[in-house]
Amino acid sequence: MGIIRKQSIHNSINLYVGIFIGAVNTILIYPFVFESNPEYWGLLQILVSYSVIFSSFSHLGAPSIFLRFFPKAQVKSELLSFTLSLCIIGFLLFALLFLFFKNSLLSFIDSSPLLQDHFYWVGVLVFALSFFDLFSSVSRSYLDSSTPVFLNEVFVRICVLVLLVLYHYDWIIFNQFLLSFISIYLIKLVILLFFQFKNRRLSFNMQFSMSNFKEHLKYGFYVITGGGAAILVSRFDMLMIEHYLDLKQVAYYGLAFFIGSVIIVPSRSVSSISSPLIAKSFEEKNFNNIQSIYSKSSINLLITGAVLFLCVLLNIDDILSMLPEKFSHGKIVVFFIGVSQLVNLVAGLHGLILIHSSYYKSIIYFNLFLLFITFITNFIFIPLYGINGAALATFISLLLFNAVRMIYVYKKMNFQPFSSKTAITFLMMLAIYFGLNYIPFTSMALLNIIIRSLIVCVLVAITVQYFKLSEDISNLLNSSFNKFFKK
Repeated sequence: MGIIRKQSIHNSINLYVGIFIGAVNTILIYPFVFESNPEYWGLLQILVSYSVIFSSFSHLGAPSIFLRFFPKAQVKSELLSFTLSLCIIGFLLFALLFLFFKNSLLSFIDSSPLLQDHFYWVGVLVFALSFFDLFSSVSRSYLDSSTPVFLNEVFVRICVLVLLVLYHYDWIIFNQFLLSFISIYLIKLVILLFFQFKNRRLSFNMQFSMSNFKEHLKYGFYVITGGGAAILVSRFDMLMIEHYLDLKQVAYYGLAFFIGSVIIVPSRSVSSISSPLIAKSFEEKNFNNIQSIYSKSSINLLITGAVLFLCVLLNIDDILSMLPEKFSHGKIVVFFIGVSQLVNLVAGLHGLILIHSSYYKSIIYFNLFLLFITFITNFIFIPLYGINGAALATFISLLLFNAVRMIYVYKKMNFQPFSSKTAITFLMMLAIYFGLNYIPFTSMALLNIIIRSLIVCVLVAITVQYFKLSEDISNLLNSSFNKFFKK
């Protein structure tokens, strides 16, 4: 876990700086800037949602192909040229379909006039996202995940913060805000390309033979089918809310969803650096290392997720009290989304293990299963309970999906992430929650949030050290303690 821990720490710095800026944007600025026009905020979220979904298909699996086959590629330049060509072809196919069927799609989904007027921006975003994903895979394959993570989590949010300030003070109108918002995604692609050229990772050889890449194409087919379904699921609630309700409800749900999803942040840094290491371990048939990565990442993610989940859940009333009244009714959404993400964290990296194993074909069936239950649960619960129903649907879907997939990984490869430490961590969470939830604090919301969060961090740190729940987290705590208190 040495490389993983080092890269994860670097990534976590970027991620938590990004999440802080994102929290400032989402909780303190967006609701006030768009208080009079929440549908504008909803529009931004819907445009990004459609773009993320379409881009997961338009690159034809090129990012995952590069990441999987990089360790055993004898000629790296051929692999890069092949995946780049695949990405270009995929985007051109998407562009043609988008051009001819855009209006039909908008009619079919019964979209709002505001979305119809600005839907063309989806094409630009799909281009930026598709190629950014490809070159992110290049960067990650060279064990440099911090650059794309910084651009995604910090750079974009700083730029958006600047735009929100400009829009709030009427220095730009909404159309200018939207144009600048889209441009940020193009700029981050250019910056990522610059760093790849600077580090001499982009060497092309266009003389490759397609016959040498039959296995790659086959793998790509399963990735885009299964992976595309997974991405669709992750954004499906937004699309269904826009369809059944309106863009304003998308904005309200998006805020609560963000708060509940804060706990998933640690998994991004761990996943981004674990993926190439798991791929290499499969190539070397080092199954003990895979089990080690699986179990250690699960407990590490659960502990860090527990800290964030407790901080969110214990402070949710104070957090919502700081928002405009129309944005302050998302407590149930926050709870169900938070529990859903906790399920994802404790499940660990079984998705990455499947992707890099010989059972990767099963991904398509699992993700189609997830898509099916997500559609059914959203179809049932959104008309009944509105945005609360969407959050409940997410929880049920992810619980069933993760349970089935973990059982499959255990049956096929005998990998499982749990131990007695998992149970102790859950008991710790319950004890801290019920121990702090009914203790009265001050009448100042911000002060309450700070006090409760500090208490949670201290109690979790003590528990981790006493029960030796995680060697990596204990080492980090010890080094931090020595650095600040034993100078």
